[in-house]
Amino acid sequence: MKHEPKKDQTQEKQDIKGRIMDNPEVMETDQESIYDMHDDMKTVDAIPVEELNQKVKDEENHRHTKDSSSSEERYPE
Repeated sequence: MKHEPKKDQTQEKQDIKGRIMDNPEVMETDQESIYDMHDDMKTVDAIPVEELNQKVKDEENHRHTKDSSSSEERYPE
């Protein structure tokens, strides 16, 4: 029984443009995540800082909360 060689993890996580999609920091980057570098960090839940910043801005300007969206920034067309 032959075992297939493991694929490089970063190749599995890239989209067509080569951008790494499985990114716990929820920030667009081409670099490997700190959570992937160390085995003891694989069980840590990352806090999406950009999304938290967006929520704080929305709370400050509560009449215009729908003017901006973190989803639009994260998933551009």
